[in-house]
Amino acid sequence: MEVRRFAATALLVLGAVWLLGAGCGGAGGGRDITMDEPVGVERVFEKGDVLKYRLKADNQSGVKRTAYEQTVYSQTEIRTTNTFTEVGEDKVDMTMRFDYAVGSITVGDRVRPDETVSGLRGKELFFALDPNGEVESWTGLSGEAYLEAGAGQMAMLLYEVFPPLPDGPVTLGTTWKQDYDVPDITSAVDRDFIGETTYTVKGFKEKYQIPCIDIDRVTEFEFEGRAEQAGEVWLMSGSGSITGEALISIEDGYVVYGTTEVTLDLHGEGSSVASAAATGVIEMGIKSRLSMELME
Repeated sequence: MEVRRFAATALLVLGAVWLLGAGCGGAGGGRDITMDEPVGVERVFEKGDVLKYRLKADNQSGVKRTAYEQTVYSQTEIRTTNTFTEVGEDKVDMTMRFDYAVGSITVGDRVRPDETVSGLRGKELFFALDPNGEVESWTGLSGEAYLEAGAGQMAMLLYEVFPPLPDGPVTLGTTWKQDYDVPDITSAVDRDFIGETTYTVKGFKEKYQIPCIDIDRVTEFEFEGRAEQAGEVWLMSGSGSITGEALISIEDGYVVYGTTEVTLDLHGEGSSVASAAATGVIEMGIKSRLSMELME
């Protein structure tokens, strides 16, 4: 795929992975529009551009092993300011500041605040992107408990801040693919996600008076590494899938709105990383719904 310039506004895709919110797109509304000919989409990074997002996540994780079974529900809302600090021919640097972060955890009939989420407030995550917007690495939040939770759903979400665009103009049904290989978001964990994502144009919509291409994405991947629930950590392997949709601005190439659903089925055998008592065969299932909304 030839090198394209991506717009700073593309950050909208954050959550995107299609992280959290309401904008354009199926569940986000918008009106159908008709395009008479193939449509080209281009993105351009601009140093100093700033974008703000609201991200939301609903997660459910269940663990089962001998004489033990537990399901944990969590809800999170995060608002970020995202700034492109350097734009070069070979690399783009972006800083994500967590302006607002609130979460809750429910186990049985007990609900409590998630302090690992609120602990993100005021902190920054630094992205190194290639010229196409793909995440090459991130630094700044090593050891943050929220980023290590589950099997790394937040890393999955942020990995696709800028989903790839096809080489040429698109029409209804245009399809393109990208390898799915998520780098570690924190040095405290060791996780591998390997798979492939297929993107398909399902139509054209207008939201907030912005003409958009409406795309579906489907990812199938294999997982191996650390998975966590309520303080227990296991070495596990398994497979997962991600489905979602997003509206990408035709004019600027950024994602105006997106949602994603993640499903993971994992298994492990033997010892827990966190507790010698957590031994035997372990099964873990994770379901997450993520959305993203551009605030300004």
